[in-house]
Amino acid sequence: MGAALALDAPGTDEGYVEQLAVRRDHRGRGIARLLLRHTFRAFHRTGVHSCTLWTHSDTGALGLYLRAGMTVRQSSTVFCKELEG
Repeated sequence: MGAALALDAPGTDEGYVEQLAVRRDHRGRGIARLLLRHTFRAFHRTGVHSCTLWTHSDTGALGLYLRAGMTVRQSSTVFCKELEG
């Protein structure tokens, strides 16, 4: 129903949430919040003192990350143009 893939950078005190996913039919039940909380605790127990997560700016999960105590460090917009013959 949900999974988190979290990595730490050896020799540093930094962690990274590579992927956080909850099946669409199980969303809205607090599963992602629990996965994040578990990830933060596991990192802390191993000496990791900060955690980064990259996401698309239009995702519906921004509120989740903010409620989990994360802050926006950087935001970017990418532009694209289709080129015709």
